[in-house]
Amino acid sequence: MIRISLRAAAVAATAAATVLSLAGTAGASPGKAARPMPRGQAALTANPLYKTGEFDFPECSELSRRPDDLDTYRVYLDHLLDCLNKSWAEEFRQAGLRFSPPKVRYITKSVPTGCGKYPAGYAAGMYCPKNDTMWILLYKSQLSDPTEFNLFTVIAHEYGHYAQDRAGILPEVYRRYRTLSKKRAYDLTRRVELQAECFSGAFIGSVWHSLGRDEFDFEEQLDWITGDAAHGKARSIRYWLKRGWIGNGPKACDTFSAPARTTA
Repeated sequence: MIRISLRAAAVAATAAATVLSLAGTAGASPGKAARPMPRGQAALTANPLYKTGEFDFPECSELSRRPDDLDTYRVYLDHLLDCLNKSWAEEFRQAGLRFSPPKVRYITKSVPTGCGKYPAGYAAGMYCPKNDTMWILLYKSQLSDPTEFNLFTVIAHEYGHYAQDRAGILPEVYRRYRTLSKKRAYDLTRRVELQAECFSGAFIGSVWHSLGRDEFDFEEQLDWITGDAAHGKARSIRYWLKRGWIGNGPKACDTFSAPARTTA
């Protein structure tokens, strides 16, 4: 999830979950100048990311974690983020867009983020577009179960928001919020969130065989999903998470061209 302000008819829709910070520039094919970040309708429905192939780095073994051990959780997450960096860097290279790996902030309590105070108790992480920073909250209940899979999917989802930001999708959405009705603003927010969920599923599907997990873990992840007005109904979230899983790449994730029945 991301934290954003929907300013149409005094709307304020907040989305929160894992946060990434990115700096520097890279991407595009060697010897080629990166193309300009797409703008307008093309950023949403004809984005260069949709023309790339499947993720090309299918190995991402999960590192072990120990209960209530922050250090092992940080190492686990650092390794996961390295896998995401490699996978998304290749997609951006194929798309001819600039890319840079994220900076990350691990926290254990609510802190100022640049997009307000971190919503502890609500989200495992939050992406703040104002400062391109990803904050990951390692809270007590999560630290107690080193076998859970939710943290993995949340990080992949938030990295999806980063990819949206770097590919011009989020900037275009933010430009549109100023003139939208409340209903349309929520519709656009759901498409943003569902696309990030699809990106998450695509990455997870691409590395699944290397994780050493049973398919039950993914099915369990689908079972606990709940929806809301800003993120979509549970059936829509499941649809896009599974669509990404099957597609193994961002090409499967154009939620902005999708029919309303899949983005409700």
